[in-house]
Amino acid sequence: MIHALRAFPSLLRIAVAEMVAYRAEMIIWILTATLPLVMLALWNAAAADGPLAGFGQAEFTRYFAVTLLVRQLTGVWVLWELNQQIRTGSLSPQLLRPMNPLWWQFAETVAAIPWRLVVLGPVLAAVALWRPEILFVPSPGAAVGFAISLVLSLLVAWFVQCLFGVLAFWFEQSLGLFQVYFFVWALLGGYLVPLRLLPGPVADVANWLPFHASLGAPVELLLGLAPIGSTLAIQAGWVAVLGLGTMYAWRAGLRRYGAVGA
Repeated sequence: MIHALRAFPSLLRIAVAEMVAYRAEMIIWILTATLPLVMLALWNAAAADGPLAGFGQAEFTRYFAVTLLVRQLTGVWVLWELNQQIRTGSLSPQLLRPMNPLWWQFAETVAAIPWRLVVLGPVLAAVALWRPEILFVPSPGAAVGFAISLVLSLLVAWFVQCLFGVLAFWFEQSLGLFQVYFFVWALLGGYLVPLRLLPGPVADVANWLPFHASLGAPVELLLGLAPIGSTLAIQAGWVAVLGLGTMYAWRAGLRRYGAVGA
């Protein structure tokens, strides 16, 4: 772990250089995650005649604008990388290096964040021109809670994709399994609809699940819709559980790795 942390800045510099080299591909990846803008337009129309469960047009605008921001800053693609590397055998040379290949995958994820902000800036500016109420000043506590929650959300999302990617050690194609997870995540994570608009029991259960921990939690904290302490505790718990699960699945998968196609 100490060796990996010392080497991580170097990995990050290499990853940033790779992001620059493939900037056009990165922009395409970023623009494919703009569904909150579609939902913003739909829910604004739905709230034209009055608030829905306490959400008026201004609240919907802020919610989905922050959702877009969180979605971009916690975007992960490690599933597709691992799936391809395991199936084609291109993972083999990486295993000969003195560092776990997952560190490189994480460095790539972090290196993409500045690019996401650059592309996202004009999009949010255009939304602000359309709906000026998107601009608000959160309380200091909400801002700090949001920053911590954002990091935890990124880790939850990353570990979830790692777990599905590692399943390629056992299944020829694990992307289909993730699509099922993504559908549930979009509904219970706050991506398509705020949890407050779901039936009470469903929303109560969803608050404890990793779907909400990887997206909806930081959104609600910034908007003052959720308690800071319990929300961060649930996220940290999922980071621990998913992190340990990823480590176990990775080691178990390597023991049966056949390096097909290498």
